Formats: sequence, structure tokens, C-alpha cells
Amino acid sequence: MNKYLSDKLKAISFILMGMVVFLHSYNLEVKFKSGTELIKNGYNSFIQDFFSQGLTRIAVPLFFIISGYLFFRTIKNGSFPEFFSKYRKRSKTLVLPYLLWSIYGILLYLILQSVPFSKPFFTNKLIVEYSASQLLSTIFINPITYQLWFVRDLIVLFVLSPILYWIIKCFNLYIVFIFFIFWICNFNYFIFSNESLFFFALGGLFSIKNVNPQKLKLTKQYLNFMIIWFALIIIKTVLIYINFENEWLILILHKSSILIGIISIWFLYDIVFKRIDISKTKFYLLFQFTFFLYAFHEPVLTIFTKAFYRIFGQSELSSFLIYFCAPIITISVSILIGYLAKKMLPKYYYLMTGGR
Repeated sequence: MNKYLSDKLKAISFILMGMVVFLHSYNLEVKFKSGTELIKNGYNSFIQDFFSQGLTRIAVPLFFIISGYLFFRTIKNGSFPEFFSKYRKRSKTLVLPYLLWSIYGILLYLILQSVPFSKPFFTNKLIVEYSASQLLSTIFINPITYQLWFVRDLIVLFVLSPILYWIIKCFNLYIVFIFFIFWICNFNYFIFSNESLFFFALGGLFSIKNVNPQKLKLTKQYLNFMIIWFALIIIKTVLIYINFENEWLILILHKSSILIGIISIWFLYDIVFKRIDISKTKFYLLFQFTFFLYAFHEPVLTIFTKAFYRIFGQSELSSFLIYFCAPIITISVSILIGYLAKKMLPKYYYLMTGGR
């Protein structure tokens, strides 16, 4: 992999992670011990739906494409030693961080649920009331830090990667197209999401068929893709706002906007940074904290959101301000803590981030 593509993947990953934080900042429905607070439709709901249910929805699919591409990039013949080497590496970079962050979530909730001030913010069952089976399920399958579902799905896909490798190698685009149909239809695989399988396999297809991402060009048509992407999101958001009843039309608009958006973001980088060495910019240092931001931003974001609601009250304006302020503060705090942890506790930071 050349330096340009490496820098591009780091930059895009950090941007996508910022999108994920805003996606999770969606606050039209916030649960407290006293009940659920709902914000009525208005300019605030339209803007939040546009961003969290539209613009930022490309983040996770593109993450899976990148993961699939990088995983299969060094697989040459599908031999056992090749996959064994991958498993050994991923046990350090994914499995161990997954377990550590999952346990961290349980311990954090246990502490916060023991403090009288913060206890009312929790609506689910208390950690001290968990049975042994519930505790194990929470650690390994359904972490309290819910964003870890992405890593959980990746781990399952990595385990199944030898099978995926051979069916992609044998059936090429046809099997990926079947995964695409299942994604469109929201087919439930039970052990992982339809989204993760399709986009991971798509990224794997690029690697297995030796498609060089840098040879894919989109210049003259780029503006058209951007316009179509925004148009699809706006149309879908308007339909949601007016409570349009045709769910299939909304679903098709949603899925189409994701596909067009992925293409738009990928080539936007080439247009903006074509003549710029991003590794020499001030922002480059932030890219090293992408994984830490991913793992740390929840439940911090939820804590800030609920705290701001308690301070400023429930209104359309407060919801709107919290939607933008909470993620900005969360991203800033996460990067600061990540920086301090890396500097003061390098060994623990290394384990928590899988050496990133």
C-alpha cells in the first residue's frame, strides 16, 4: 500500500468516526428514570434526521468496506497459515480491545449506578442485579458500550473469512450481489448484521480481485454524485417529516443514499487533498485517536446529552443545541483523554487500542 492510500484511509476513518459520534447524538427521544422525553417535530427534528438518519449513515458501511479490503489484501492463496496469521494478529488488535472495553463499560456503569446523583439517569436493570448468564452475555455478546457491535460483527466475519474468501473467489460479484439483495431487504442473519456482511464482502472483493482503489477515478461526474446524494437524503427526510406511509420507498431512498454517499466521500478526499500531503498538516496527529474515540465516545456522549437536558430543560431549541454541542465536546474530551492516556499509560493504551 502506498503512502497516499495509507494517509487517505487514516483521514477518511477519522472523518467517519466523527460522523458516528453525530449519528449517536440523535436526541429526539431521551430516556430517564422518570420517563422518556420526546421532542416534537420541527426544524430540530428535520435537521437531526437529515444528519443522523441520512448524511452520517455512510460511516459504518464504509468502515466495513475498508475492513474487508485491508483484511483480504495480504491473502494470496487462502491457505491455513495465512488465515492463522490473521487470527493471531486480530486477537490482539480486536478481540482483546473488545473484551477490555466491554468490561470497562460494565465497571463504569456499576460505579455511576452507585452514585446518588447519576443513578436516576439509568433506565435499565442495575449491574448489581445481573445474573451470571446476563453478565457473560453483556461482556461477550451485547456490550453496554453498544458501539462495540461493530467490532463484534468484525470478529465473527474474521472467523468466517476462509469461507467468505473462497465463495467470493469462486462466485465473484454474483455472491456479493446476493449479499446486496439481503441488505436491501434487511434480511436478518442473527449472528451479524446484513450491513456488515455485504460491505465487508464488497471490500474483500476489491482485494481478492486485485482492484487498486487509486485507479478508480471520478472527476467530471463527482458533482453529480454529490447532488444526487444530498437530494436523496433531503427527499427521504421530508417524507419522514410528513409521516409518509410507504416504508419501502423510504427504505430504497435510504439505501441508495448510502451507496451514492460512499462514492461521494471516497472521491471527495482525492479532490480536496490531491495536491496536499496530509501527513504534514496539523490534523494528521488526530488520526491516531480514531479507535480510542470509537471505543470511548459512549457512554460519554449519552452522559453529556442527559446532563445538558437536566440543565437546560426539554425544548426544541435545547435539543437542537445539545445535538451539536454534545458531540463536539465528546470528541474533544475523548481525544484529550486519549492523548493523556497514551502519554502517561502507554502500555494500557496499547492494550485498549490494539496497538493503534
